[in-house]
Amino acid sequence: MNGSGIIVTVVVPTYRRPQQLRRCLEALATQTFPEPWEVVVVDDGSPQPFTAADLPAADRPALRVIRQENAGPAAARNRGVREARGEFVAFTDDDCRPEPGWLGTLVDAVRQRPGALVGGTTFNGLTDELFASTSQLIVDLVYEHFNARPDDAYFLASNNIICTRVRFLSMGGFDEGYPRAGGEDRDLCDRWRRLQWPIVWEQAAHVEHRHSQSLRTFLDLHFRYGRGAHRYQSVRRKRKSGTMREDLSFHTTLPRRVARRLIGRRSLASGIGTVAALMAWQLANAAGFAVEAIAGRARV
Repeated sequence: MNGSGIIVTVVVPTYRRPQQLRRCLEALATQTFPEPWEVVVVDDGSPQPFTAADLPAADRPALRVIRQENAGPAAARNRGVREARGEFVAFTDDDCRPEPGWLGTLVDAVRQRPGALVGGTTFNGLTDELFASTSQLIVDLVYEHFNARPDDAYFLASNNIICTRVRFLSMGGFDEGYPRAGGEDRDLCDRWRRLQWPIVWEQAAHVEHRHSQSLRTFLDLHFRYGRGAHRYQSVRRKRKSGTMREDLSFHTTLPRRVARRLIGRRSLASGIGTVAALMAWQLANAAGFAVEAIAGRARV
């Protein structure tokens, strides 16, 4: 037990999404975790600052809001951990709505595996939207491939994880060299594995993700992820923690996995739309990877 008595701090980075953040905090207020805990929101330089007073007292968990100049989600999460008072730090995002048992399930899991990085299951809350559904399908396929052994997982997304504050700080937290979302969670997991610390997928810790996407924002998102992927592979090669060959195995099995997911769908149009969106994802991701490769050579 730390001196504050706080068991866990939930860190939520936010930027220019006050309504989504409010819904996230309302969901956090329903958590059934019975021990002392808190929420630290890090406002990453939003044009309209968010304050705790923006929430009615009845809808407010134990909350602190910290504002900083815009530095990206990795830096915002790290700032939240530095300000945290909990023994454990959990992370979710402003466009997420954790289910009531989420925090308790994560804490139980990380207590059972001391020193582990533990993550839960995220599902799409915008099932009528093609691009939101496709982005979630991509995450589901990644987890299916890389986390086939949940007690020896390979990758966890940063919107649904927990670990001890001490261990997070000791390994340097998120790499702030990723200025926008895309790659920093892969990098964190890679460095965690390199230290031979366990990574666990606790499938029962559920978070609803509500990230509405148009074609333009879908392409922008995955282009950005492609740029982050190039940086990730570059730094990974330098620290000799792995090669692209491990990640390429995912893409070679992708057609089979996608086909299995789409078989039996009642709507042919829905299946065709999903396949088209997946092709757009691959192209945007590859374009982002190439652009970052070119930019990297120009910086040398």
